[in-house]
Amino acid sequence: MTLDENYNEKYKTPDGREVTLRLVRPDDKLAFVIGLEECSPQTIYNRFMGAKPRFTRAELEYLTECDHQNHLAIVAFHGDLLIGVARAIRYKDRPEAADFGLIVADCFQRQGVGRKLLNRLIEGVSERNIQYLCAEMFATNNRVFAMIDDLVYVTDWIRIGSTVSFEIDLTTKRG
Repeated sequence: MTLDENYNEKYKTPDGREVTLRLVRPDDKLAFVIGLEECSPQTIYNRFMGAKPRFTRAELEYLTECDHQNHLAIVAFHGDLLIGVARAIRYKDRPEAADFGLIVADCFQRQGVGRKLLNRLIEGVSERNIQYLCAEMFATNNRVFAMIDDLVYVTDWIRIGSTVSFEIDLTTKRG
C-alpha cells in the first residue's frame, strides 16, 4: 500500500463504526478545531504534554499543510468527525529519523484506531526512508507503552523523571 495523496482506507472498529484513514489536507483545519473538542483534558495533556485549549492559526497551518515527505500526517475520520491523527516529522539534522505523535479522540479509544494509525504511519515513513521514530511522553501513559511494546520492532526507552523518551528502530525486529 502506498501512502500518497490517493490513499484512502476504510475499516470498521470492533464496535462496528466506520473509520476512514487518509493523509491530512489543508482544508482539514476546521476538523482539527472540532476534533480537539472531542478530546478530554487528560488526552490532550498526554499528547501535548500540557494544556491545549485551542490551536492558533499558525498551528493549524503547520498541522494541515504538510509536504508528506518530511512531514507526514495521517488522519482518521468517522463521517466528518476527526477522531485521530498520527504524524511524523523528519529531523533536519538526522534525516533517517523522525519525531512522531499520535492522538485519538476519547470516544474512539480502545477501538484499535491508535494502533491502526501507528501501523500506517510506520508504513508511510518506511516508504520515505525514515528508519527511526522518536518521541517523548509521560511515564504514566500506559496505553502508549502497551501499543509500542506490541510492535515487532526494537524500541529503546529512557526514563527521566516523569517522562520517557523512546526510539523505535524500524530496521530491527525483535526476536
